[in-house]
Amino acid sequence: SFSIIHRIFYFKKHKNHLSAITTPSAIFTQGFATSGLLTHQSGILVPALQVQWLMMHVKYDGI
Repeated sequence: SFSIIHRIFYFKKHKNHLSAITTPSAIFTQGFATSGLLTHQSGILVPALQVQWLMMHVKYDGI
């Protein structure tokens, strides 16, 4: 989104003071997204709802 904002301001009126803010933000954001730092491997998920709890919830919900 920062690169889109940067391009809009660049092509619209060549405002250098706005591109001085948006250019480093766009470079940092794109670099961080492609760096591979967020490659966390997920483990096996434990079921959040137990069958007994679900049956009790549905049974006593109407009371």
